[in-house]
Amino acid sequence: MIGIIAPLLGGLGLFLLGMALMTDGLKTAAGDALRSILGTWTRTRARGLVAGAFITAAVQSSSAVTVATIGFVNAGLLTLAQAIWVVFGANVGTTMTGWLVSQVGLKLDWGALALPLIGIGMIAGLALKARPRLGGAAQAAAGFGLFFLGVGLLQEAFSGLAPQIAGLNLEDAGIFAIPLFILVGALLTTLTQSSSAAMAITLTASAGGAVPLPLAAAAVIGANIGTTSTALFAAIGATPAAQRVAVAHVAFNAVTAIGALALLPLLLWASEGVLDGAHLVDDTPGRLAAFHTLFNILGILLILPLAPRLTRWLAGLFLTPDEAVSRPEFLDSNLLQTPALAVRSLALECWRLHVLALELAGERLGAAPGARVRLSHRHEALLELTSAIRAFLDEFMTGTSLPAEAGKAISDLVRAVHHAEEVLAVSAALHALPASRTGPALKPFWDRMSAQVRDSLAAAADREAFTDTDPDAEAAFQALKTALLEALAEGSAALAPVDNGLARAQLMRRLAKAARDGRERLARWHDGEAPSLAEEEAQ
Repeated sequence: MIGIIAPLLGGLGLFLLGMALMTDGLKTAAGDALRSILGTWTRTRARGLVAGAFITAAVQSSSAVTVATIGFVNAGLLTLAQAIWVVFGANVGTTMTGWLVSQVGLKLDWGALALPLIGIGMIAGLALKARPRLGGAAQAAAGFGLFFLGVGLLQEAFSGLAPQIAGLNLEDAGIFAIPLFILVGALLTTLTQSSSAAMAITLTASAGGAVPLPLAAAAVIGANIGTTSTALFAAIGATPAAQRVAVAHVAFNAVTAIGALALLPLLLWASEGVLDGAHLVDDTPGRLAAFHTLFNILGILLILPLAPRLTRWLAGLFLTPDEAVSRPEFLDSNLLQTPALAVRSLALECWRLHVLALELAGERLGAAPGARVRLSHRHEALLELTSAIRAFLDEFMTGTSLPAEAGKAISDLVRAVHHAEEVLAVSAALHALPASRTGPALKPFWDRMSAQVRDSLAAAADREAFTDTDPDAEAAFQALKTALLEALAEGSAALAPVDNGLARAQLMRRLAKAARDGRERLARWHDGEAPSLAEEEAQ
């Protein structure tokens, strides 16, 4: 028994090592090309699907593509809607491993080709360390050798197990056999964290006829389900974007598995036709490789009409407070054709942005340096909200003939967005400056300026009435500026602290003014005057 188990474990280990070397080597050899494809060739669903399939087939790792996709989503280079199609494509691309094993690995004299590939690849890799891309290609060649060597050992091990497996009479196992083999396939993938390894084991086990075709196909379906474990493990404690992509992966594979089970006899029949039509070797491993590709393509067809709803559902999962802030609450594309309602929704969203920016600025005034990361995340969320407002404004202005009153509203609302951005930028700069160290004599002037800035922020957030705080803020600034310059002239304060103090005072004045100006721009539109547009449209 040890003589059978040893080559089984050794073959599996060599296969996994070969896959790792091959994947790393191909990624290194490709350089930035694959990332460039992922970043630029995913603008539509079809292109994302093709990019995911192509890159996965090239690097032989759906996990690597999924991780890279998650990184692009986190960086804002891919939307969730684009990313899920890359992941769906990766599921199709990963079926290339089955074709390599069935059409090459099981037919290859692995002693004659695999061993030279390993030797030449490793020697060339060491010799080409100074040239990473060529070294990566050499490493990939060694990986291919180990890949085929592992397949050969697995085939040898299962040929020794064939009599014992045949004695189990699996064909007469009844209705529980298919669920059992689905579970076996899922467990193999989960334990090895490689659906390719589970596929290799299934194909080599079926090569000698020990495992009937329908049960081997069930194991392939299980391997496809088990591959979601990698994404789920990666999503634990990860960002919401990563968790959404992982759930999309699970949803696709679940739909695919249900479709494959429901159409199992038909898909196995079709796989035979695929092999005949392509003039490929028509045996059990070949039919399983074709079956694997066919049912993943079936999954694409099944998920296609569900994708828009799936994307919307995923977008609402795992929301963080900052993500909730970044999403418009009042903007709706259905309102674009009705200027009165569109302006009203824009006014409400701009007011929301205005108040959130004031709240962040107020928090920054008294925040400790350690809060900088948390506050910067909120800052980025509000910048995303400004982008969403601008996108709505752009669509509204280009797709509709605007009444004159709507044009006035748009002008004020655009300026209000600018002032909100000014509040965000100035408060960030103010928080980054070191505290003023100009001595106790100037503390009353600083206290007055700080109090006036807070009063300006509070007045600007008052929905009921507009209060012009600019004169008081300017008076407090001039008094502080004069005190700072006098302290410098008298020698009671050094130049560096006075310079820092003047910079800080100017930022405080700009913050108060931006808050006040934003409130003034919103004065006509945030409290319901926009409905008068309806009267103008009716005239």
